[in-house]
Amino acid sequence: MNDFLDSDFTSSFQGNNNGDEIDFDRAASAFPDISLDGDIPSAPSIPAGRSNASSGFSFDDFDDPLSDKDTTVRVTGDDEIDKFESEFPDIDVPQYATPQQPAYNAATFAPQPQSSAFSSTPILTQTIEDEPQVIRDWREKQQAEITARDEASKARRQETIDKAERAIEEFYENYAKKKERSIRDNKNSESEYLAELQGSLSAGTTWDRICNLVELQNSQSKTIARTGAGTTDLSRFKEVLLRLKREGDAAPGAAGY
Repeated sequence: MNDFLDSDFTSSFQGNNNGDEIDFDRAASAFPDISLDGDIPSAPSIPAGRSNASSGFSFDDFDDPLSDKDTTVRVTGDDEIDKFESEFPDIDVPQYATPQQPAYNAATFAPQPQSSAFSSTPILTQTIEDEPQVIRDWREKQQAEITARDEASKARRQETIDKAERAIEEFYENYAKKKERSIRDNKNSESEYLAELQGSLSAGTTWDRICNLVELQNSQSKTIARTGAGTTDLSRFKEVLLRLKREGDAAPGAAGY
């Protein structure tokens, strides 16, 4: 393959590069022949001392155990941390043993409060005692009084409801009675008015009925009329009506029109 590269590059660039010729042998040595049957050349090895001196790191370090100086990590402010730990040491919290469970058919006890290292005030041991007879009697009395008050309140509430219902019923009964009485009175008044109207139309002459309507008995009878400046005097009109009334059937228009 070297001969092939030499012949191609030499023939193609021989006329163009007379003054500056390319060293094809050197180029071929930099790019070795690649073939399926041949061996692939290995990369040139770098001396270990040179690599360690240049970078300070080597893959061989993974095989060596870590040294103490490599594992030590220094953080800014270590002096303050050491001083704080010396002034405030760790507090050991005491561990208390768990009380044993009572055996079967044994009397049960109330759990006792456990004192703690962080508690500021002592916890007194609590003991369960039976209530005195006086307190039990007082509780029973209070319960009886509460029950009596509840029953009395329910009774008053039911009484108020019954009274309100009776008042509503009485109101509607009175309203119905007043309504019936008003209807009956109106009918009676209507019948009386119609009877009087028929009687007044049939009794006397027309002038008699007119005088009755205006309530004119004599010339001195008062009638409703306007008074004051610009009004008409009704005395002459009254005398005319009274004269027509006295004439009776002989008066003009006495029988009506």
